[in-house]
Amino acid sequence: MLDIYTTYRGLKYDCVYEMNPILGESPSLQTMTAFKLFALYPAIESDIKKEVLDRKTMRQVNAMMIVVIANNNAVGNRAKRNCLKL
Repeated sequence: MLDIYTTYRGLKYDCVYEMNPILGESPSLQTMTAFKLFALYPAIESDIKKEVLDRKTMRQVNAMMIVVIANNNAVGNRAKRNCLKL
């Protein structure tokens, strides 16, 4: 959810655009949420079935998301200082 929030917050500035080619440059909140749910579906399904994901996989996924969220936050902060809000 933090990925969606930080992306959505950054997209409110004229100098920020989404880099995921599947989503386009300025996806809606609904589009980002639907895409994230689709991408995370295997993990959600596993949790529903009470299956266990191994620690290595969880660490890798969490590390990747931390990098994405940190980048989104940095881009949003730069945009706040240097760009126009839409």
